[in-house]
Amino acid sequence: MLKKRSLLLWVLLSVALMAGLLVQAASKNLEVWIMQTGNPAGAEKMMAEVNKEFTKANRGVKVNVSWIPWTGAQQKFLTSIVGGMAPDIAELGTTWNPDFAAMGALEDLGPYVEKWGYGADLLPALKESATYEDRLYGLPWYAGNRSIYYRKDWFDEAGIKEFPTTWEDFIKVAVKMTKDTDGDGKIDRFGFSVNGASQHEFLPLIWMNGGEIAVKTEKGWKSTIDTPESRQALQALADLYLKHKVSQEGSVTWNVLSSRKAFETGSQAMIIDVAPLVPKFLENPNLKDKFAMAPLPYLKKPASFIGGSNLVMFTQSKKKDLAWKYLELMLSAKYQMAWSEAVSFFPARVSLLEDPKFNKDPYLSVFTQQMKYGRVYPAIPQWGQVENSRILLKMMQQIMMGKMSVEQATTEAAKTMNIIFGYSED
Repeated sequence: MLKKRSLLLWVLLSVALMAGLLVQAASKNLEVWIMQTGNPAGAEKMMAEVNKEFTKANRGVKVNVSWIPWTGAQQKFLTSIVGGMAPDIAELGTTWNPDFAAMGALEDLGPYVEKWGYGADLLPALKESATYEDRLYGLPWYAGNRSIYYRKDWFDEAGIKEFPTTWEDFIKVAVKMTKDTDGDGKIDRFGFSVNGASQHEFLPLIWMNGGEIAVKTEKGWKSTIDTPESRQALQALADLYLKHKVSQEGSVTWNVLSSRKAFETGSQAMIIDVAPLVPKFLENPNLKDKFAMAPLPYLKKPASFIGGSNLVMFTQSKKKDLAWKYLELMLSAKYQMAWSEAVSFFPARVSLLEDPKFNKDPYLSVFTQQMKYGRVYPAIPQWGQVENSRILLKMMQQIMMGKMSVEQATTEAAKTMNIIFGYSED
């Protein structure tokens, strides 16, 4: 009996010891969620280098990196938060940041950034995307914006020496580029793609015309998509499609993938798109040495949407100091540049955008110059609902299809947005 008790005691002690070791090991593990990229091999290689350096400096620590698909990611984050299984650190799309901050899921990084000393070097627009109720709940990791890709060879043939900067001149060029090239009586080359299913391309026109998408009032956030400035901007874009007919008829349902394909196949003279296409187009024998970049033409003043991703720390993390050390390393100049190389976007630190790799490059410098005029959508929790319900896309498509006037469509969109915002004049 004594031997059995001793054996049982030994087993219990062993189990307790193993459990203690497992808890201790888990306490030294960092869970990091990063969104999947278009270059998984390059991204994984860079993160492996970060982890190697981090674990060397922090003995006994293990970093588990999970690659999360963008599709369904918001729900995955919500499920992990509700279940008490949120990661320590994660990458969030800029428009998601306010929503998760409002639910109390994210750690206020302001105190950490104050000690860090590089807060002023972060891109202001992206920093705004991570700010909720005057507190910083995320740190900009990388930046992306949009510029004009255009067929320089066709411009040269037409005697157009400089890309237009104003909207009025842009219309003239778009009309000139739209033509029947084979003489069969049908237009087969179009000047510009008006994508009805890509709000990142048409909403900046509102800022260019001195308007806002939504503003904060004493009664809360209010949609301003129906103001004269907003309506004039949307009408200007719709006119390219309806009046000047410089875009394919089917582009009312196009997104960037559609216009990209049209540019590659030679039926489009100008498109709006992101920087990662530059190396792809340079490798394309049908486009190499035939395309160039230009800033977005504007109505009253320059503006562009700037997006990207933020890095966040979850309040559920029990290793916040360790998590901050990891964030510091990821946001260092060394790894900001390495990540930029891996994903073909830009660092989120102003000083790094001055690197010759960007500001001396004839293509990339156009994007970095436009960062000066970068804007983000309203940093409010409900913005994700506005995007997910496709209110603004439906609005633009109704206008382009001639089913609603700009006044009618914007009035309806503003009403729906205000319901989501919880705004009322009463």
